[in-house]
Amino acid sequence: MLTCEVNYAFKNKQGEEICGDSICVKKGERRIAVSASDGLGSGVKASILSTLTTSMATTMLFNNVPTDEVFSSILATLPVCKVRGISYANLCSVVFDTETNVCHIVEYEFPVVLYFRDKKLLQIDKKQITVLGRKIFFYEISPVQGDLLFLMTDGVSQAGMGTDNFPLGFGVQNIVREIKVLLENRINSLSIVRHLVKLTERLDKGTRGDDALVAAIHFKPLEVVNLFVGPPEDKSKDEEIVKKFLSRKGKKIVCGGTTAQIFERVLGKKVELDIMSFTEELPPIGRMNGIDLVTEGIVTLTHVFRYLQGQQKKLGYGAAMLTEMLLKADEINFTVGRAINPAHQNPLFSHDISLKFRLVQDIAQILTKMGKIVKVEYC
Repeated sequence: MLTCEVNYAFKNKQGEEICGDSICVKKGERRIAVSASDGLGSGVKASILSTLTTSMATTMLFNNVPTDEVFSSILATLPVCKVRGISYANLCSVVFDTETNVCHIVEYEFPVVLYFRDKKLLQIDKKQITVLGRKIFFYEISPVQGDLLFLMTDGVSQAGMGTDNFPLGFGVQNIVREIKVLLENRINSLSIVRHLVKLTERLDKGTRGDDALVAAIHFKPLEVVNLFVGPPEDKSKDEEIVKKFLSRKGKKIVCGGTTAQIFERVLGKKVELDIMSFTEELPPIGRMNGIDLVTEGIVTLTHVFRYLQGQQKKLGYGAAMLTEMLLKADEINFTVGRAINPAHQNPLFSHDISLKFRLVQDIAQILTKMGKIVKVEYC
């Protein structure tokens, strides 16, 4: 079964503290909805309008509201510029059904939508409908593994406008050429969106430029990661809970020394420490047959959280491996033990008894915002 990984990057217009372009992602086991919008102008007003647009579209489409009803609601809500006669925000929405492998794309005045397969740009026939007197374009595709769909606001296609090299802006043809070169060199979708935004910043140097948003939707096999964090509250259920955890599809990660000891006892196996992975910040990782990664608990999760939140740039070996697995995953399942570690009750110890639960919830919230399916269960 295919799913899709959504990566995006953006830049603010020079002198603005907030980006006027917005994206919203909702991801479930069967249905994935993504919407991108460019608010007219820039700054706070543009951001409010584009955020309203993407939130409405994504939520309604994710909940299977018919497309014409969705756009009727949005177009009736959006104000129209009296001078230019256009809506204060455009929109492109993508809805992918993982069971039927059908992807629907709907556009309203959206500047750049590009679909790549095998490093080649595909031309897809669009159909047109009229909603409240506005032209809406839509098309349907059946993606295959490796397909890439790019959504870009006009801050990218018009980057460098007025300069000697690009008096009319960078243009869609140059964007296509840039992406083809990157794909030929096997650059991943996250690096591509970041590169295009940085390129836009360079092209806009010396000009006022505009807000810019680049999103890449990568169709790929579903990757599942399961994390076991902390020992269960009821010791008598250790074996039952461990076996249930191991029966799940996907990769398995065990966080915490006490938790690892439970797996050793239940499975009759030993965790082998990788001394070469030891760093000043973190203990070494462990290895066990049937488990993809064994790490220390609270400190490692704290480093992962700080990195995901942008507070920390470098990671120790164990935290780096854990973070990489989380970022690659499409679905992440946390099993969190309710037992209290006695060390966390020491008033001289910096962690409190609820830190484990807060860390998991905070990490889960960040991953969900990234467009991943995240589930948390307690035992």
